[in-house]
Amino acid sequence: DMIKFSVNIHRGCFGGCAFCTISAHQGKFIVSRSKESILKEVKALMELPDFKGYLSDLGGPSANMYRMKGRDENICKKCKRPSCIHPKVCPNLNTDHRPLLDIYHAVDTLPGIKKSFIGSGVRYDLLLHQSKDPATNKSTAEYTRELIARHVSGRLKVAPEHTSDRVLSIMRKPSFGQFQEFKKIFDRINREEGLRQQLIPYFISSHPGCKEEDMAELAVITKRLDFHLEQVQDFTPTPMTVATEAWYTGYHPYTLEPVFSAKTPREKLAQRQFFFWYKPEERKNIINELRRIGRIDLIDKLYGKR
Repeated sequence: DMIKFSVNIHRGCFGGCAFCTISAHQGKFIVSRSKESILKEVKALMELPDFKGYLSDLGGPSANMYRMKGRDENICKKCKRPSCIHPKVCPNLNTDHRPLLDIYHAVDTLPGIKKSFIGSGVRYDLLLHQSKDPATNKSTAEYTRELIARHVSGRLKVAPEHTSDRVLSIMRKPSFGQFQEFKKIFDRINREEGLRQQLIPYFISSHPGCKEEDMAELAVITKRLDFHLEQVQDFTPTPMTVATEAWYTGYHPYTLEPVFSAKTPREKLAQRQFFFWYKPEERKNIINELRRIGRIDLIDKLYGKR
């Protein structure tokens, strides 16, 4: 039902994450469906006999890139940046969320729609970006509140991917500080709206550049933020990605600097176990690993004074 009652409203992604193939096989430029096309599909879903009035998603590869493109598309045609938002949001990128809000409002006013949820991952770096256009900034603030107050089914998915800014730079992801800033906004709006919703962060272990110490610090940081991680994955090499080239060669293809990658089952398990520091069965192995890598200072931070 998650897929059955969802509507894909655009294709493509300009995020350019180093480990992701979406921009390679869907393109970097966003291709958005018309409002009429989206509403037509929603109405078709409403005719299904088991439709109960709830849409599980109005999204795409990322939830909030609908109708976004360069203000001057001639600049985009010449641009060689793999990402429009890393290391910083391109000043030519129009981050106006009004077209997306218009879609949400149009869908929600249809008779028979009780709730439209957003199941796709949200790019919080776009929500935190301050444009030079006040109207765009206003739309972003309005979108953020509407998303959190009206379109979360209880859990909102975001993908910080790591806590180490060094690893995040290799991933082409924003600083973890931005996730923490967004979490404060999420928590504040929940308090103001009288809601008790969860923020569900996705993380990756064993990404090129990531070492056991980085994962140990990730465990400490996410514990401090009161997360018991569930949505996690171990890096899997994927064709057509920068991360896979770094994993295979041992060098970053742009800088030619050496990049460590966990490859053996033992190396990968040693990193992955830190996601689950809160599980009793993992405690002994994690403590032993922290001692082995010389980070006994983190034992107390994870498990309290011995």
